[in-house]
Amino acid sequence: MHSLDKLEKTIDYKFRNRNLLEEALVHSSVLNENNTPGIVSNERLEYLGDAVVGLIIAQELFQMLPKAPEGELTRLRSGLVCRATLGFLAKRIELGNYLLIGRGEEASGGRTKPANLARGLEALFGAVYLDGGIKEARKVALKLYGNELEELAHNQACADSKSQLQELTQSKNLGKPSYRIVSSEGPVHAPRFTAEVSIDNKLLATGKGKSKKLAEADAAFNAINILALH
Repeated sequence: MHSLDKLEKTIDYKFRNRNLLEEALVHSSVLNENNTPGIVSNERLEYLGDAVVGLIIAQELFQMLPKAPEGELTRLRSGLVCRATLGFLAKRIELGNYLLIGRGEEASGGRTKPANLARGLEALFGAVYLDGGIKEARKVALKLYGNELEELAHNQACADSKSQLQELTQSKNLGKPSYRIVSSEGPVHAPRFTAEVSIDNKLLATGKGKSKKLAEADAAFNAINILALH
């Protein structure tokens, strides 16, 4: 297992109680092969960390998307704290190198399994929360999500709006929506795109955004509102 000092440096948090960090990295497979008293798996910290990161991301989305309804916020949060996303974040900080796992799990590639990585990261969030409180847990979470949090959220929002529009148009037998970027304004570092969404070359709605995807998502959202009135 790699030096825990390096892990603390990576997440930019120094544990006062190092035992919490060590417990966060113990996979349950260790207990199946080791009867040493005092060894505890990270499952309880995983349970706590799941709630902690869920709260942190929920608050960020609430502030980031002031016009988003409850249903959309719930879907976005689910996508941002799901196993795939957490596994990706854990892999990026090489969390698998720090996990304490059983020999059998090691042999089966346990250090790279998305489930193990995601659970380990949740346990890490739980450990930071117990050691330093929600403020420190939030700092660590936002550091690991990085500048991609907004991008991940908006990409998920785009997918939601566009998929909802497609479901709506299919239910009305209208056909499949198509998107087109019609203009780009503003400086290179802060462009503003305008998109159109159409069906069979008939314009449904337009939308604007700071990226092409966000412009398309806005167009889809506006189209949904228009179709809902008919």
